[in-house]
Parts: sequence; C-alpha cells; structure tokens
Amino acid sequence: MDQTGTPKASPVESASKTLDAFFLPTHGRLSIWFDNLWAVVLYLLGVLHWGFFLEWGKVPFDLHDWTQAGAYFSFLRQAALSGQLPLFIGSPLVTTDRYLGRPDTLISPQAYLLRFLDPGLFTLINTLILFSVGFLGLLLLKRRYHLSAFVFTVMFCLFNFNGNITAHTAVGHTVWTGYFFLPYFVLLVLRAVEGEKTDWPWVLLVALTLFLMTLQGAFHFYLWCLIFLLALGVFVPRFFMPVIKAILFSTLLSLVRLLPPAVEFIGGGKEFISGFPTVLDLFSAMLVLKFPSEALADPYKSLGWWELDTYIGLLGFIFVAFFGLIQTWRKNDARRSLLAPIGVLTFLSIGQVYSFINRLPLPLADSERISSRFFILPLVFLIFLGSIHLQDYFTKQGTRPITQRIFSLGLLALLIHDLFQHSRLWRVRNMYTLFVSARVDIRANVLDHPDPPYITALIAGGVVSLLTLAILLLLSLLQYRSNRLKSA
Repeated sequence: MDQTGTPKASPVESASKTLDAFFLPTHGRLSIWFDNLWAVVLYLLGVLHWGFFLEWGKVPFDLHDWTQAGAYFSFLRQAALSGQLPLFIGSPLVTTDRYLGRPDTLISPQAYLLRFLDPGLFTLINTLILFSVGFLGLLLLKRRYHLSAFVFTVMFCLFNFNGNITAHTAVGHTVWTGYFFLPYFVLLVLRAVEGEKTDWPWVLLVALTLFLMTLQGAFHFYLWCLIFLLALGVFVPRFFMPVIKAILFSTLLSLVRLLPPAVEFIGGGKEFISGFPTVLDLFSAMLVLKFPSEALADPYKSLGWWELDTYIGLLGFIFVAFFGLIQTWRKNDARRSLLAPIGVLTFLSIGQVYSFINRLPLPLADSERISSRFFILPLVFLIFLGSIHLQDYFTKQGTRPITQRIFSLGLLALLIHDLFQHSRLWRVRNMYTLFVSARVDIRANVLDHPDPPYITALIAGGVVSLLTLAILLLLSLLQYRSNRLKSA
C-alpha cells in the first residue's frame, strides 16, 4: 500500500494500464505527450521508408516510365534555371511538345525546387513533401475520430505503404504523389455524410483539394474522386445537388489544367486495356505478394502486375473486410451510404466494365485505359472507415487483459512486416529485375514556338480558374457571414 492506504498496483497491472493507453484515446497530459511523440515516430519512419524505397534519390531514370519522368523533371529544371515558362518541351522521350497538353505533368509550386536539385534528389524531396501533406491529413482524421496510437498506426501503415502507392512509384509513376491528398477528400466526404453542412465553404474545400491534385499531375485521382462524388449523389439523393455543385466548380477551378489536354486529345485518347482481369484477381492483388520479376508473366503480360497491385497482406485484408466493409454495413449509420460509391468504383475496376464509358465521346473520359487503378479509392475509404470502427471496438471493450493487448500488438507487428516485405521487394533498385535499361538521355530543352490553340486554351483555362476561385471565395464569405447572423 502507499501512504494513503491504497493498494499499490502490481507490475502486471501497471503494464496493462500503460498498454491500454496505446489502445484507448485518453486526455491526460502524459497521454497527450505520448500520443504526439508516437505521431512523430511514425512520421520519421515514413521518411525513412521513402528514403530507403527511392534509394535516397538515386532514381533509375533509364527504366520504363522513369525515362519520361526524368525528361519532364529535366525540362522543369531547365525552365527554372533559364527563367522561361514551362510550355513546350523538346525531348524524344515525350509524346507531345505541349508540356501542359498532358494532364499527368507536374506544375505545382514545389517544382521550382528543381532549380536547386537534380531530378533524382527532387524525386525524393517531392515525395517527402507530399507524404508530409498526407500525414497532416491523417492527423486531421485522427483528431476528428479520437483515434488511439494503435489505430492510428494501423491506418498510417495501410494508407502509406500499400502495394498501389509503392508499386506505382517503383515503376516511375511520379504523379502518384497526388495520392497523398486523398485524406482531405475522404475527410470532406465524411463530414458531408455525417450531417455537416455541404454549403459553399464545403464546395470550396472540395474544389481546392481536387485542384491541388491536378497540379501534381494526378489527373487520374481527380477523375476518380469526381466519379465517387457523382455515384454518391446518384445513390443518396440528398447529396445530389451538393455534389453536382462540387463537381462543377472543381472542374471550373481546375480548367487551367484540363482545357489544354482536352485540346491536345480532342481527336481521342488511347485505347482501353483492362481492369482486374477477374474478380479473383482483385482479391489476389490485395493478398498475394509478387516479385517484380513476375510482374510481366502471363496472364499479366499486357497489363503489368503493378497496375493491379494493391497489396495489404492477409491481416490488412481481414481488417478492411471486417472493420471497413462489414462493420460499416452493420452499423447502419450515415457512413453506410458510402458503400454505394465504393461499390460503383470497385465494379468499374473489373475487366472490361469501364470500356463502354471509355468509348463515349466525353472529354478526357477515354484517358482511363486501366480501370483497375480505380480500386485504390474504395480501398482508402475502407481503410479509414475500418480505423473508425476499430477504435469504436476498442473503446467499447475498455480495459482488457495484458495478454490480449500483447496479442493485438503481435498482429500489428505482422501487418507492418508484410507491408515492409512488399516495399523491400519493390524498391526502385529492384526494377532492373523487371525492366531492361533503356540507356536514354533524359535531358530536355525548353522550346518556344507559335501554337495558338494550345496558348488560347491555357489563357482561357487560367482566366476561368481565377474567376471560379474568386466566386467560390466570395460565396463562402457570404455564407459564413449569413451563418454568423443566424447564430447571433
């Protein structure tokens, strides 16, 4: 007993209470300090992961899509050094000299860092910048749903290190950094379905989030988010008008990045290839860890396994299936409405389902040649929904025996182990087991020549984007003042 006569806790009881603090959100000063420290540890582990994965900037610009990415970065570096606008690129590695005529090119402000960094080091720094942006989004979700250190770790690892983001990055899809804006998109959608106002400030935030995606060249993610919103509005009628406004103003705000590609590909984009060949392949993509040397083996020769890879391992799959999908269905609360758009994008990701839409005469609709990519958005939503429901489960359980907590920590360790195995196998230096070195010159020049249709599209798109931003800011300000008057 202590001096007050209260029995002292045994070492096992003390350890159990300490572990409980890792599983249950608490508000004590010490717990908050530990929570913040753990977030810093996870962030630093993420930095180490991407440094390890990208060989600390020693990127293989002589392989697959890395060659084109290298040409784009070399072009932006040359433009920054010479003080010229990055409008026309001169390189045999690109399909058009209209740099902004492709929706998958980087034009975000951090590109100016190329004035000081070579393309390889910039690839690493740019990834870390966007990883940091995504981490802040995860912290916002953690704060909103009072996630414990354990649950936040699960969410952090599955979001940042799943097979989709790592495999695409490995083969040179540098625009996949736009993926790290998804936490903000998910948060805005969750706020809507949970009953918060979908007024002009909400529309403004959705439009800005998607606009920032397009600046990274992440047009694919932008389009998938629009499809998700449209499906939500169709299947849940009360959201129809808000999401239509969000889609319209997101398009207008991003027109500076959308109109030039629309002009470039007015004659049609590329032919549709496929989604997941079968439903079984969708499950295999999450459960089966393939070596890079297997990525082009039959039956994936024409597609490439990296286009299917969404590896989360067996434990990650159980988590997503039970806490993300089944528990969302069982809860029957407002978040259940998200299962409809999740189902739509999953359905479109299978086989030739999307090919019909690909052939429609819609601007840039035919830019989606590989619909298996769609599935990353449903997976991300299920990861976040699963995290919310896992925290609910732990909170309802309350204090548990130390053996159960240790067992849960063991499962978390195995989940992290599986994800690390994927990253270890798919790090960029191992891409030489998948692709043959092209040994190309990635240096690109900044060109300057007349091109009225392209320049007109850029100017018109820029004017519409600026006007749209001004209108959205004005409408949001008026809405804010109106809300304050009503609450006064």
